[in-house]
Amino acid sequence: MKVYTCCGHDTVVKRIYCPSCGTSDIQEQEISDHGTIYSFTKIHVPPIEFAEIAPYNVVLVQLMNTTAKVTGRLMGDVSIGDTVELDRVENGAYLYKKV
Repeated sequence: MKVYTCCGHDTVVKRIYCPSCGTSDIQEQEISDHGTIYSFTKIHVPPIEFAEIAPYNVVLVQLMNTTAKVTGRLMGDVSIGDTVELDRVENGAYLYKKV
């Protein structure tokens, strides 16, 4: 997984210019696919395109060795602090699994 860094802020979203300082000197680095659950919510009534997989968890994952967080989806029970790893990216969505 890649993160992009400028002004002490990390993000998984590639940007042309830093929203803080305006520079185009944004550093890219490869990081581990592991993280911990920072927050989550269980979706019981999903948008129609996700009806077949409900209920599911939308998770906010604090990525290891960076300040970046990423929103993803995780099936099954989850608790804040659980260790997870990226399973795959499907249609632009990060799908996580517990480690």
